[in-house]
This record gives sequence, structure tokens and C-alpha cells, in this order.
Amino acid sequence: MNYYYYLRQRVEYLFRIIKDDLKLIPLRVHKEDGLRGYLLLMFITLVVYALVKERIAGKYTVEEVLLKMRNLKCKIYEDEIIISEQTKQQKEITETLNIIMPKNMGI
Repeated sequence: MNYYYYLRQRVEYLFRIIKDDLKLIPLRVHKEDGLRGYLLLMFITLVVYALVKERIAGKYTVEEVLLKMRNLKCKIYEDEIIISEQTKQQKEITETLNIIMPKNMGI
């Protein structure tokens, strides 16, 4: 019985994150498919948010991670993509999240 209590508590916590942190908006959909697609997108966003929050645990907030990583740029050529040099904070974030960042990528 305790299992269901804690499971319910965890689900309520995750829905609070969706509503407050991820800013779930009121829906105006005409078809059920639109609702299902939006809920799937919000669920995927919640999973990514929760994983990032768990892995960075205290060093940064998820919002800080996204703000710092959005400045990462790349140059796109016909046959390859060259990723720009990371800042010290971006390197720290990619190492904390176990993300392998290549120097260049083929197309």
C-alpha cells in the first residue's frame, strides 16, 4: 500500500513541475490527436528536465544549463560541421552530463 502512496506523491510532484517550471499552457485543440501530441511533447520535456536536474544536482539549475549551452555554435560546410570551442562552463556541463562533444562531424 505504501508503494502506491509514494508513487502518487511522485506523480503529483512531476505534474507540478510541468505546470510551474515548464509552463504548461491551457489547450485549445479541435482533435484528440493534437492533445495527445502536446501531452507527449510535454512528457518528453519533463523526462529530459528531470534527468538534467538530477545529474547537475546543485552545481547549476536547468535554466542556467540551457542558457549556457545555447551559446554553443557551429559552422556548416558542404562536407562537414565544425563545432566552435566550448567555454570552461560548457565543458564542465558536458562532462557532468556525460555528453561527448566532437570537434567536427561529417555530413
